[in-house]
Amino acid sequence: MRLKAGGTLPTKPGEVIVQGEDLGVWIAGQKAGWEKLKPTQQYLLETLGVDPDDGQESRPVRRSQDELWERNMAAARQFHAR
Repeated sequence: MRLKAGGTLPTKPGEVIVQGEDLGVWIAGQKAGWEKLKPTQQYLLETLGVDPDDGQESRPVRRSQDELWERNMAAARQFHAR
């Protein structure tokens, strides 16, 4: 949906969080495990614009328990507000 609405893929963690999932972290995780993905999965990610060789950091960011708690609470508050 984000891409259809003219948005771009996040390049850093914390840029876009959807339903409590940080898309920047998710994309970094996909890039980090690119070789383990099936060709179909790689193709689908490439159609979204994910480039495993773009030269950007490809390791997911490690977060402390406090950061994870705050992120989850923010997602819960957003959900409750809706």
